[in-house]
Amino acid sequence: MNRPIELNACLANKKTFDDVEIDYFDAFYLGQPYCLKFQGNFMVNTDDLELAVDILHDKGKKAYLVTPAIPTGSDLPLVRKALKSAEKAGIDGVEASDVGVFRLIRNEFPELRVHVGNFANVYNDRSATLFKKLGATRIVPAQELTKDELSDVVNIEGVEFERPIHGPLSLGMAFSCFFMKNEEDGKCRQECDGDYFMELDGWRMRSVGTSVLMGEDYCLIEHLQDLLKLNFAAWRLETYFDSAEKISLLGKFYNQALSAAVEDRVVGIEIVQAAGELSLKGLCNGWHFGKSGRVYVAREDLDVK
Repeated sequence: MNRPIELNACLANKKTFDDVEIDYFDAFYLGQPYCLKFQGNFMVNTDDLELAVDILHDKGKKAYLVTPAIPTGSDLPLVRKALKSAEKAGIDGVEASDVGVFRLIRNEFPELRVHVGNFANVYNDRSATLFKKLGATRIVPAQELTKDELSDVVNIEGVEFERPIHGPLSLGMAFSCFFMKNEEDGKCRQECDGDYFMELDGWRMRSVGTSVLMGEDYCLIEHLQDLLKLNFAAWRLETYFDSAEKISLLGKFYNQALSAAVEDRVVGIEIVQAAGELSLKGLCNGWHFGKSGRVYVAREDLDVK
C-alpha cells in the first residue's frame, strides 16, 4: 500500500488476528502488553506468533512484537522465549517500555530493531536522544503531549517516531490485577476483556485489570492533515481490547481519512461520525490540544458532537 506514513494496529491474539481485515494496515503490533495472562497472548503463545509473522510477511506487511509494560523478574523467561521466537520468525521490530527489557533486547538480541513504547515516558527531546544513543530505532513519545510539545520531540534525526491516533489510551498501570484481587481462588477469568466502566459526573474510565483506560476512544481522525506536518513515521490504532470487526472498520475509515489528508482535503463528516459510532462512550482528543483529556476538539469546519 503506497502512502506517506505507516498505519498500524494492535492484535492481542490469534483469535483476533484470524478475523481482522489485514489489507487496511501496513503493520501490526502482536501481543498484549498489559498482562501475560490475557487469553491467547502472542507473547506466551509463540507458535501462534511465528505463524502470524509469516502470514503478515507473505502479505507484504510488517510485524512487531510488544513486551510487558511493567514486567517483573519472573516474567523475563517468557520474554526471552518470545524474543527468540520473534527473531526466528524475522520480526520487524520489538517494542519495549521497560528499561530492563530494552537492555535485554540490546544485549542478547542485538540484531532486533527496538521500539520504545509509551510507558517509557519520553516527554522531551533529551529523553528521545538518550534512547536513540542506546540503540532505539523508533520512539513513541508520551501520549498526553500536546501537538506543540510533540513538535519539539520528533525532529531528532536518525530515529523514527510513532503516534497513537485512536483508541482507549492507558491512564496508568499496576502490576497486580484488580479483578484477580477480587477472586477468592486467585484464578484469572479474563474479566479484563469485558466492558467495565467507572462513571461519575461525566467522567468515564475503563478498568482492564492491570490498567485504567480512557472511557472514550482517543481520536484524531479529522486532524490528520495537521498531523502529517509532524515528523512521524507511523500512526497507531490502540486496539488491544477491540474485536476484529471494529479494528477492520477503523482501518477502513482511517484509510479514507488518510487519503483525504494526503490530498489536502477535509475528511468527510460521515467518516468521523462512523468512527464515533464504534465507541461505546464516545470520542476524545483533548490532550493533543492542551485541554482536558476527555474533551473532543473538532475541526472548525466540521460539526462533530
